Amino acid sequence: MANVRQISVFLDNKPNQLTGVMKLIKESNINIRALSIADTKDFGILRIIVNDTDKTVDILRKASYAAAVTEIVAISIPDAPGQLSRALDILGSENVNIEYLYAFLGTSDKSVSFVIRVDDNENAASALTKGGIIQLTENDISEM
Repeated sequence: MANVRQISVFLDNKPNQLTGVMKLIKESNINIRALSIADTKDFGILRIIVNDTDKTVDILRKASYAAAVTEIVAISIPDAPGQLSRALDILGSENVNIEYLYAFLGTSDKSVSFVIRVDDNENAASALTKGGIIQLTENDISEM
């Protein structure tokens, strides 16, 4: 199984909260490979995939940020109409529930990459492999 670790950072929904996290990451010479932000009135969740997960979690926690690591599935599909729908159909046919997803840039203009948070990583990985969908490893993303 090719799960990738994603870091979720919980932030108050106030000015400069994101800036503080980004400064720590910059000062630690960490590269962000994928990023998503979800918010509510009172707080936000920053989700990132970086080139050094362990180091990032360590610096965030030392700076008193609430940071959690979650395993997600990352895929690379051709940059063509209908390819995401095809991948989602594969997951749906195996009754895999998708909690959220977001896109990120890869190294090729002929493909697009997605982070997919599902209820069953093992079932999702198996279904995607059977369906011929390329799954990315943490190392693949780190080297992008």
